[in-house]
Amino acid sequence: MRIQGLKRAAAGVAVMSAALLAGVVPGTASASSGPATGADPSQCAVAGNICVWEGALTGRWALYEDIGTACVTAPFGVLATVNMTDRRVEFYRDGDCTGTSAHSEPSLGLHSWKSVGALYSFRAV
Repeated sequence: MRIQGLKRAAAGVAVMSAALLAGVVPGTASASSGPATGADPSQCAVAGNICVWEGALTGRWALYEDIGTACVTAPFGVLATVNMTDRRVEFYRDGDCTGTSAHSEPSLGLHSWKSVGALYSFRAV
């Protein structure tokens, strides 16, 4: 089980490296303060962080550190994530985490969900 988690973490580092080389425009955020600018893409692979993308691991992205169970409204419609937290993260279609979760991202997960459509809020559970 632990090896699988390490493989996921390695995949996250690889994706972040590719994003850095591709020149993806970064955007940072914290769960408490909201979006800001100037993040280093390698921070998406740091334990406890979560990054979300506007495309399938392409386009605008935002880095969140230390998210909790409070609802976080994304700065754009999210279509992909790298979840380096130790908790599952639930994504919702609306901006206030109401209704049924549209996507559940496991701890140490790396996924995109173009077929689900853009999601606008999330929280750790």
